Amino acid sequence: QTEAGISLEFDSVSESTRGTLQRFTYVLLVIAAIALVVLVLVSAWISVSIAVPVTQLYRLVKNINRSDMAADFPEISGGSSEVAEVRSTFERLFKLIRVANMAFFMGELDKAYASLHDALLLFNKLDNGKAVGIASNNLGNVMLAIYRAMQKTSSPTLCGFSRKKVIQKGCGYFKAAIDFGEAALRRTHEEEGFNVNYLIYMQQVSNRYFNRALFLLTVKKDHPNPEAAEQLGLTDLKTCQDMDREVVDNGDHVGFKGDKDMYFELLLGRIKGLLLLMKMGYEDPWGIDDLFDEARLALLSALETKNHPLFDYLDPAGQMQRLDSALIDYHNYMADKDDSDESGGRLVHVRKASEIAIRMMIEDDYVIAEAAVLALKALIDATLISTEDDFGEDPSDVRSKLFQYRHKVNEIIALSYSSKDIVARECFNACNIGDFSMEVF
Repeated sequence: QTEAGISLEFDSVSESTRGTLQRFTYVLLVIAAIALVVLVLVSAWISVSIAVPVTQLYRLVKNINRSDMAADFPEISGGSSEVAEVRSTFERLFKLIRVANMAFFMGELDKAYASLHDALLLFNKLDNGKAVGIASNNLGNVMLAIYRAMQKTSSPTLCGFSRKKVIQKGCGYFKAAIDFGEAALRRTHEEEGFNVNYLIYMQQVSNRYFNRALFLLTVKKDHPNPEAAEQLGLTDLKTCQDMDREVVDNGDHVGFKGDKDMYFELLLGRIKGLLLLMKMGYEDPWGIDDLFDEARLALLSALETKNHPLFDYLDPAGQMQRLDSALIDYHNYMADKDDSDESGGRLVHVRKASEIAIRMMIEDDYVIAEAAVLALKALIDATLISTEDDFGEDPSDVRSKLFQYRHKVNEIIALSYSSKDIVARECFNACNIGDFSMEVF
């Protein structure tokens, strides 16, 4: 072959090789592109599967720390077994607090204490200060309820605790609750300034001071240092009063409204607590008349709002009866206190109590049993200072009929306790007085 022929053959081979290489190059580029897309998609999927659950977990923990939880514990989408385990732990703690509070309001103090004690141990291990504060506050309230039940039943021990042990534990729990609350309050102020969250924490701490005040002033006579207990209790009341006022005065300024039904419940709890302290011999340390006025204004404001949450579980008449029964209780107490008062103070309180009582007995379609008992007592007392002209018949006949009605109401109330012994009944009553604040997530 000539040189030209040989060169032609090599050129054709070279051309064929270049074409093959080009095709391989294109194939490799396509494969690389597909591989890159797959890699990106897999990486994104892995990142999302890790990041989203972790983010959800972070928000969950943040909400727990802020005590901002809905009724149901939220689910977490996807995630590793470790994330699922952490969520499961928090769910158990969340449910533990709820179950403990349910047991408490059912009067099952031993179960409430056991659940809250277990929760406190776990919260301490997790180093969750806010949760420790919640559990400690509720445990302090359990000690207060145990002590009250022991007083009513004259029991030397209850739930395995002596009075000395109850006082010791109660003081410790309330101190821890207040210390953690104050720390959270300072931290919130440093990090966020004076805002909604600060007021929320302030109200929570205020409630804890009020709870401790009730505890200390109730257990004073059995406290190892009665004078110190009384002094600290009265100081706590003043601290609570100042904090309550600051929350109210600054709430509108920073946009804090809170739960719309909470302010009325707060005032009613304060009223009931102060009434108990007054019955124990303490002078009104707050100004209970002002609290009654504020509670009535809060109730009237709620009545003007359509679908107000205050009436979700009890209609306006029922909520009015709760407030009126506390007011009747107050006037009944003041009338008994002024029994020897010759200036007419007793007569004023008896008449006021009877005026409130007759409204609910006549105007309302139904009456809460406990409110009815108080109302009937007020009306019976009124017959003792009234004449035949006031009633249109002999006051003693009216009084006899009122005694009969009260006896029937008391029988109905007794039936609800028929399955309980005296200790169980007094435990239930101690847990449902309504003066202290139990906390939840």
